Amino acid sequence: MANRELDNKAAIMIVIEHLGDVQPGQKCSAVFFDQEKIRRQKEFHANLYSQNGVHDPDTLHAMVEANVPSDPFWLVSIKPAQGAFGQTRIVRVDHRTQKVLPERS
Repeated sequence: MANRELDNKAAIMIVIEHLGDVQPGQKCSAVFFDQEKIRRQKEFHANLYSQNGVHDPDTLHAMVEANVPSDPFWLVSIKPAQGAFGQTRIVRVDHRTQKVLPERS
């Protein structure tokens, strides 16, 4: 798969293999974040932090960078099966390396 372009099905399979405990019936979806979506995501976070009192440009930049990857990635959602209890899990997969990204704080 390293020579193939990563698509949503491949991103989902990477996450399923990584988690190891995804059960049949769980709903999985993936959304690709290209440079434009990443830019909008960063603007959203910067605006959110500014509204919550963060005005120092260096601090604001650091907080945005800590929460939004700069390189293209897939955002994969794994939801509990219908009728099951549990939380939706959100996992990011690096588009270039095809590896699961560590959770951001």
